[in-house]
Amino acid sequence: EAEDWVSADTVREDKITKEVMGGTLTFDTSEFVNLQGGAIGIAMGYEYREETSETLTDEFTKSDVLTGAATPDSFGDYHVSDFFVEVSFPLLAGLEFAEELTIDAAYRNSDYSHAGSVDAWKVGLIYAPIKDFRVRATIGEAVRAPNIDEAFSPLSPGFANINDPCDADNIGDDPDRAANCAALGIPAGFQANDNVSIDTVSGGNPDLTPEKSDSLTAGIVWTPSFIEGLSLTVDYYDIEIEDAIIEVDAQDILDNCVDATAGLDPAFCSQIDRNANNDVDLVRSGFLNAAAFNTSGVELQARYSTDLAAFDLPGEMNFNLIGNKLISLERFEFQNRPEEINVEKGEIGDPEFQFRFSAEYVLDDLSVRWLTRFTDRSATFDVSPTGDSPEDTAPAFVGSIFTHDLSANYHVSDNVTVGLGVRNVFDKIPPAFITSDGDGNEAIYDVVGRRIFGNVRVTF
Repeated sequence: EAEDWVSADTVREDKITKEVMGGTLTFDTSEFVNLQGGAIGIAMGYEYREETSETLTDEFTKSDVLTGAATPDSFGDYHVSDFFVEVSFPLLAGLEFAEELTIDAAYRNSDYSHAGSVDAWKVGLIYAPIKDFRVRATIGEAVRAPNIDEAFSPLSPGFANINDPCDADNIGDDPDRAANCAALGIPAGFQANDNVSIDTVSGGNPDLTPEKSDSLTAGIVWTPSFIEGLSLTVDYYDIEIEDAIIEVDAQDILDNCVDATAGLDPAFCSQIDRNANNDVDLVRSGFLNAAAFNTSGVELQARYSTDLAAFDLPGEMNFNLIGNKLISLERFEFQNRPEEINVEKGEIGDPEFQFRFSAEYVLDDLSVRWLTRFTDRSATFDVSPTGDSPEDTAPAFVGSIFTHDLSANYHVSDNVTVGLGVRNVFDKIPPAFITSDGDGNEAIYDVVGRRIFGNVRVTF
């Protein structure tokens, strides 16, 4: 009876819809214009999309009678019209010094009902001096509009644990805090009552603008004719994202109010309510176009397929190696403060090296595959210039990890396939604390251990 008095069943219904309409026209100029390498290829089109999202909760959830904060119903929708055009110019082909020289270009205009009109574009180059070797490069600008949750989620109450930056124990953590806290009218030596949670209100921001990225990729493709079945690609990438959408938490709002060099930051200070004792009562938070990300690295892929008949054996073997070398990964929580850099290269979730290697044996309708994954040693502390020291965390690093998978598939017929396999054959799992990281960084690790799976796939 006591359990029935303090508990209740709750129900939440989610509904997501998408309607898409569009058309594409493709043609070339072979009837009236030809370059040395061939006709110019053109594609253009239009697309209209409308998306809605709805979440309905029961009266218990909305009334705040349970242990969680009251959660209102939410609804959001937007529509977008896209127009795009792509052009391929085959400048040269079949020449002694240019087996292929092609320039590709693309442009897209997207008009969002909730985020305005934005443009995206790219220009690519492919140059093959000989058949076996080619160079490729692309530069471009891309965008991501705010999703329905980021733009339209309703204001919802909540709770947060904070450390008041104006407290005497914290005021020395930033050289600008003392003056800015005094400007708020908070006296020197202030002892905040911040050992209990505070109220928060958070939700979507209809004034968000699309994120924008500038990217450069360049690489080579080698398919040596003297080694049949071998291909090797190496690509360098450099990506910068501006106006990235982030959900600013209560602590960041408090810190940014009083840590600005030019004085109080009104954009953040206006989101904070303090009582007559100067203690924080309420913080309003939500989504902002505030962050920036920079990353660069090198990706490698090598593939090789061979028929085993040359070795008087039945079947064929396929090998595939994919690797990534992370050169840099920098996050600026607030892009107008470039000195506050968060270096993530080498931390859990963002190792310097990763690779996957698979070997597959195929015999008629049977295929057997061995997959190996490698994750480089990663730090459990903040490796940023102003971050933690290794002595602050134990253990300071998670060692490099190999995991292995074994699977087999058999095609019973054209539309029926059965499969069986073992994930993490040697039951290799990382230290248990990785699962409590909270930032999703544990996703690159296998935290379950060895397990067996089977499946049947039927297509109609």
